[in-house]
Amino acid sequence: MGKDVDRPDYIIDTNQYLLIHDDVATIIDPGGIEMFSSVSSAFAGEVRMSNVKFIFSSHQDPDVVSALALWLSITDSKIIIDRIWSSFISHYGAKPNNMIMVEDGGMKFNMAKDYAFDIIPAHYLHSPGQLNLYDPISKILFTGDIGAALIPKEDLKSKRRPNVFVKDFDNHIKYMEFFHKRFMPSNEPKKIWIDRVSKLDVEMIVPQHGLIFKGKDMVNRFLNWFDSLNLGIYSK
Repeated sequence: MGKDVDRPDYIIDTNQYLLIHDDVATIIDPGGIEMFSSVSSAFAGEVRMSNVKFIFSSHQDPDVVSALALWLSITDSKIIIDRIWSSFISHYGAKPNNMIMVEDGGMKFNMAKDYAFDIIPAHYLHSPGQLNLYDPISKILFTGDIGAALIPKEDLKSKRRPNVFVKDFDNHIKYMEFFHKRFMPSNEPKKIWIDRVSKLDVEMIVPQHGLIFKGKDMVNRFLNWFDSLNLGIYSK
């Protein structure tokens, strides 16, 4: 959708995505209440709200899905989320009849008559019930908090428009490193995830915070960097 460089400093930068196939749409990580007005307005320019049938939530955090009740009020959609969060997101307005609960091993999800995407487990990175979405047509991997970067607003700005893609990986590391070390508890789930996604044909890694890794070279640079990172580091 783009970057809002004019957002208040007290609101973390988040990315919201829209996946459309034929006349069916899925919103990926719809965001918090503060973002609902601008996000819904932008998405309404791309798709009829009546065609939004699913909302995919990579995990339960408020910046990911606290606007759920508002989205459910303007769409006839079902929320796709890891099963361990089913009773938690009820506080955001979800009910059993509009939840699709994903088991720990993930699944292939039939979004439209002739199209399915893959739901890939990414547990403990950082949420204990974290999910990724892989679109086999565009070869985009939506990774939630994996690859997230905390970028100051001034560093997002360019002469014409805010940056969306990582241009200088080495420079980008300083925005990612603390988040991954502090929020992700151990190396074992990281190794499992890297082994799993390395088998996919990925052209783009798209996190919920920060910039997008576009192209196989940038995707591989991120995977190699993440593989070498020692997670679960906390310094008092």
